[in-house]
Amino acid sequence: MEKNIRISAVVGIDPGKTGGIAVWRPNHKTEVIKMPGDLMELKQWFEYMKSICRPLVFVEKVQLRPDDITDNPGKAFRVQKLLSEFEKLKTIIAMCDVPFVLVHPQKWQNELKLRVKGEEKPERKKRYQRAAADYYPDVKATLWNSDALMIMHFGRYILHNNPRWVLENLPAPMHNRLF
Repeated sequence: MEKNIRISAVVGIDPGKTGGIAVWRPNHKTEVIKMPGDLMELKQWFEYMKSICRPLVFVEKVQLRPDDITDNPGKAFRVQKLLSEFEKLKTIIAMCDVPFVLVHPQKWQNELKLRVKGEEKPERKKRYQRAAADYYPDVKATLWNSDALMIMHFGRYILHNNPRWVLENLPAPMHNRLF
């Protein structure tokens, strides 16, 4: 990590009930946990993290696409529910005063050269799982944690290669805490 960045952990979050959280800290084993279902549990987890390190969180951005509504009304309902959970997640992170960056799925996938045009979701998920296992052999990469691991890896990668992008996407009040 860059010497002028004042953080000691990179956290990747794949939001949603089936998502996960991945944590990388120098000289520590990479950790993964399932996304807590309870908001208070999540708040306590962030408070604990702040007590042991200075985390920077990368959260996959959730949004409703126009084709979600027109192509599949059931999917639209699920995405709207996920959006609600996503907003709660952002609120908890902000309440805990933890710096965070929202990252669009295409951004982290393209930056890590993971996107394959036309690939079906099951194949894509399995490939991300293999990539996560290659990057983090100290963790059992699974379908529930591989996106979180790769989002975390993106955070490490972008901090090293383009810290300006992080600064541009970090909420303004948190700029002076990281750089």
